[in-house]
Amino acid sequence: MHRKTFSPGDIVFCQGDKSEEAYWIVSGKVEISIDTPAGPSILTTLDEGEIFGEMGMIDDQPRSATARVVAPTEVEVIDVADFQQQIVRREDRLMRYLDALFDRLRTANALLRVHLGKRWAEARLASGPPAERFQEVIPALTILSTEASAHLYPDGGLKLKAIRFPFRIGRRTDDGFQFSPMDFPLSDERPFVVARSHCRIECTGGGYFVCDLGSLFGTIVNGVAIGSEHPSLTAALIPGENSITIGPQGSPHQYWIMVD
Repeated sequence: MHRKTFSPGDIVFCQGDKSEEAYWIVSGKVEISIDTPAGPSILTTLDEGEIFGEMGMIDDQPRSATARVVAPTEVEVIDVADFQQQIVRREDRLMRYLDALFDRLRTANALLRVHLGKRWAEARLASGPPAERFQEVIPALTILSTEASAHLYPDGGLKLKAIRFPFRIGRRTDDGFQFSPMDFPLSDERPFVVARSHCRIECTGGGYFVCDLGSLFGTIVNGVAIGSEHPSLTAALIPGENSITIGPQGSPHQYWIMVD
């Protein structure tokens, strides 16, 4: 195993390339995208402590996505022989890897649901006037505190711009068991209503949706509860103002999500 450095804009590998190595990010950021008929579509941005490129090495298939560096980045290059020693046999890395793997599986399932819904909408609108036909729009997203959560942000309130997707929301913890870093860590006290890894905001060509990650108390989006105890794990965000409650009714973690 050896280390390698990259500059912003460098391509680590391209979709369709032969898969021979995986990469563990020591520092920096790497953007993962896929080629679509409409052009490249960004799936996620990975940073320190995350692994990429391992699936093609495991199943001996060509790269399914392109990895592009977006900040000065250093990685550990892991070949097949190193993978078992450096990932499988190291508990700290194995847990991070499994957490990331499950995260990707949840994302794939959620994206599939969105894709099927999009195809259904396209079929319904295909015969309508051109103005009614489905158009792909990728908006911008901002999270703001509400009156219910204002006391958690005494210095002028919260205004948080989403800079990577999936955008992870979960309870802040200092006990060393939060294997995936949260993009929006929330402070919570016992009895906890926010899970360590509570929910995620996904971005697709058609917009945004929230996916609950099987949290105990669920998530409420625009008044609709989602989660393992409810009919759906996901809820789409609409253009403009959306409400989100992390946890049950009465949770102090209530926010606005603004979709431009």
